[in-house]
Amino acid sequence: MNEEDSPLEPEKKTLGKVYFILGSYLLLVLVMIFSTFVGPVRIPFLYVAQIYGTQIPFLGQFIPHNFDFTQYEIVVYLREPEVIGGVVVGASLGIGGAAIQSVFRNPITEPYIIGLSSGASLGAVTAIVFGLTLYGFYTVQAFAFLSSMAVVTLVYMFSFRGGMAHPTYLLLTGVAFSLLISSIVALLIFTNITLQGEAFFWLLGSLQNITWPELDLVVVIVLISSILIGNYYRELNAMQMGEAHARAVGVNVESVKRNIFFLVALSVSAAVSISGLIGFVGLVIPHISRSIYGGSNKYVIPSSAALGAIFLLLADDIARSIVTGIVIPIGIVTGIAGVPFFLYFLNKLGGARNES
Repeated sequence: MNEEDSPLEPEKKTLGKVYFILGSYLLLVLVMIFSTFVGPVRIPFLYVAQIYGTQIPFLGQFIPHNFDFTQYEIVVYLREPEVIGGVVVGASLGIGGAAIQSVFRNPITEPYIIGLSSGASLGAVTAIVFGLTLYGFYTVQAFAFLSSMAVVTLVYMFSFRGGMAHPTYLLLTGVAFSLLISSIVALLIFTNITLQGEAFFWLLGSLQNITWPELDLVVVIVLISSILIGNYYRELNAMQMGEAHARAVGVNVESVKRNIFFLVALSVSAAVSISGLIGFVGLVIPHISRSIYGGSNKYVIPSSAALGAIFLLLADDIARSIVTGIVIPIGIVTGIAGVPFFLYFLNKLGGARNES
């Protein structure tokens, strides 16, 4: 297929966009470092820097240090997994939102619209309410992941008509399944009052208590899925112009749609299995990215990964510091911060259409 990388913007801006994206990832590194210092226990900058230094392969043993073992444990086993988890989850939601919005050609869609959130919540709440221990310490995460993938598969199967899955059927089927499963989840929680706190905390999302063993597999899944999604940027650009246009330029629309749904479901399901449900990242971040970089997914997808990670890390910093001694669910922060952003871009979109 010989499709333009971006039918919306001149090629001469390419270098500037690359610099902006590199700048976004540099900002992400700085935010990651900053987030390591945020928490109820204050650790001096020098000590944190020394702890980082001691983790450098081969060179770490030569780094002088004054920190104690407790400070080392806080940084390495509590804060670093939380920061890396925030990057992985935020990037996954950002990329998933950009891809899903391109497939649906709808600015108010996000990965959760195809049943990811309802499926994950059903699996997690079922494991919590019934005290399942099938996968040991990782039972809740495993059930959330498997249930999420199962629901997305059902949504796609029920939407398949006449040899194709029409976006409208996918959207409506996803909404229908989400409403049904949300009712089942509400019933499970209502009938088990003693577990409401744990279940609600998971439903509102949190980066707390993420461990290195959990991250190992999730990082691999999200990284591979994200790279594969990024490789579809030309096809997604064509589909943004309409499925008829995409077919005219040689895109196998149904194959691309099926593969994108599978990859987004795989990535986002793995991510939310360790964080719980975190809203608005997949909805808002792609809009911010497109306002900066234009319409081409060649730039929107990688920039959505960086901006999604930055947004989620900053939201987590607020969640950890806004109330002394208490970490509030991160979904509360992303919801409060995300709604004004979304309304702003919605108003901007409406204004642009009125002018045209």
